[in-house]
Amino acid sequence: MNLALMNEKLQFLLAKYPQNVNGTIGDGGVLTCRGHKQIKLLPWRIERRFTELKNIIQNGTLEDVSTLRFAVMDGKLELAEQLYRECDLAVFLGESAIASVYAVMAAENRIANVLLKLADGKSVSIECSALLPPDRTAVDRHEIIARRGIACDRTVDTQVPQESIYVFKPGVTQTYTDVDAELFGLDTAEIWLVRAAFAVLKNPQLGQQWQAADQAQQPVMQAIYQSAADGRTIKMMEEK
Repeated sequence: MNLALMNEKLQFLLAKYPQNVNGTIGDGGVLTCRGHKQIKLLPWRIERRFTELKNIIQNGTLEDVSTLRFAVMDGKLELAEQLYRECDLAVFLGESAIASVYAVMAAENRIANVLLKLADGKSVSIECSALLPPDRTAVDRHEIIARRGIACDRTVDTQVPQESIYVFKPGVTQTYTDVDAELFGLDTAEIWLVRAAFAVLKNPQLGQQWQAADQAQQPVMQAIYQSAADGRTIKMMEEK
C-alpha cells in the first residue's frame, strides 16, 4: 500500500472538513492519533456493501437471521488477515459475540475452513484462501440467511466482483472502478482505510468501539489456530 499517498489524501479530507484532531495511517492499518494513541482501523465496518447488509438486518427486511456464510480468496492478504476481517464481520453483521470456534487448515496454513457459533445461536461458516495469484483481483462473497429472506453482497450467480467499466484491447482487458469521488489515485482497499481513519478522527467514540472489537478478536484468532492444531472445538463463552 502507498502509505504516503494515503496520508496525503487523509490530510486533504481533514483540510476540507476540519476536525479537532489529526492522525497518521501506518503499517497494518493502524491510525496513530494525538498523544501517540494507536487505533486498529476496521475499514470493512464502514464499507458500503457491509453497512447496507447491516441495515437490511436492522430494519427488519430479514427476519430471524440464522446463518452467515462468508468466503474470500485473496493473494495479497495473509490468511490471518483474512480470518481477522471475516470474524470481525461475523460479529458486526451477526450482532453477537463469538461463543465457539472450530477450524481446519491446509496448504501450510494458507487455506482455512472455520465454523463459528455466536452467543445468540447464529451459525457462521468462513472459507478463506491465500493461494490466489497476487496479480488477480480478490474474490469474496458474504451471504446472510434468515427465516424470511436471504441477503448477499454480490448479485445472483456472480462468481467474481464486477467492475464499472471494461476496455477490451488485443490480448488485454483494462477495468476501471471508482468508489469515491474525492480520493482518486488510491485503490479500493486504500480508499476504505483512509475513510476509516477519517471516520475515527471525526468520531472518537467509534475509535473506542473499534479498539474494544480488536481486543475481543485477539483470543478468537488464537482459538482458530489452536482448533486447527488440536482438531477440536474451542469454547469462548456459553451460548444464550
